[in-house]
Amino acid sequence: MQAEHTAIDTAFIDLSDKRYLFTDQRGIDTLADSVGRVGLINPPILQMRQNGDYRVVSGFRRVSACIRLNFRQIPARTIGSEADFLYCIRIAVADNASARALSLAEQRRLVEKLYDLCGSKEAVSSALDQIGVFMPGELVEKFIRISTLPPAVQEGYAENYISLNTALAMESMSRASAEAVARLFEILRPTVNRQKEILGGLNDLAGRQGITIESVLRSREFADILEAMDIDRGRRMHLLRSEIYKRRYPALSSAEAEFFRHKNNLGLEEGMDLKPPQNFEDTTYTVILRFSSTRQLCCQAETLGRICRNPDLEVILKREIEDQQDLY
Repeated sequence: MQAEHTAIDTAFIDLSDKRYLFTDQRGIDTLADSVGRVGLINPPILQMRQNGDYRVVSGFRRVSACIRLNFRQIPARTIGSEADFLYCIRIAVADNASARALSLAEQRRLVEKLYDLCGSKEAVSSALDQIGVFMPGELVEKFIRISTLPPAVQEGYAENYISLNTALAMESMSRASAEAVARLFEILRPTVNRQKEILGGLNDLAGRQGITIESVLRSREFADILEAMDIDRGRRMHLLRSEIYKRRYPALSSAEAEFFRHKNNLGLEEGMDLKPPQNFEDTTYTVILRFSSTRQLCCQAETLGRICRNPDLEVILKREIEDQQDLY
């Protein structure tokens, strides 16, 4: 089936028909400037609909740029209404792939459109082969799973503030919980490792309390953190992680707070530090001295003498957490 080259009135092109749209729709300012200077070098591909107007097969940005420039007519390659979906999507893929490789987001949207048409992973893989797109079956399956998630999660993945694995880890959540986490990640934009940490913490808290993650995030402490627009994102991330940690490990968090309160009263000089045992599971503390001269070392030695007589050190060293107490 050959595409015909003809001039089409832009008034008869329906940009709202996104049947074949799977590419990233970046801004058209630069493209419009180029078309305004040298004209439309690569005409879009359109398909006539049964009512006589046209849908875009490939070239949404090109058509948008021409409409912005008030072009009444544009050159186009047209395909008849009898052309099926796979034929047209193959043309769209070929037209876009000739300029650059498809991004992961574009591959995902392509799989979603094919899945809507075909209904199974096997049929999607077969269709991808027919249109000349190589994609591992495992990736096809993950993209299909993404397409079944709530729109807020899909948007987060599409906008790159929710990773693929994080999105898939949200499959078992209720819609409300998944949307609450998606909003959290949209606000804080955590790294992939932070997403994994936060999601694990929220799952643990919800499981312990027998409630949903949405309910956890609705609590006053978490809501205050997310609504504190006067605090920068990094600080809110720190507060969120601290709140999750405090709730997951209340006894350990309390022991740490008590240690640092007494440590601040010791009068440690610059270059000196006192480290507690890891998770307070031992009774051995570590003193760190950093010095660049014998005089500085002697001053630190005098300070250590005063610290040894400080009652706050006695409180630290006599800290007792019963063996049966659940630190975690």
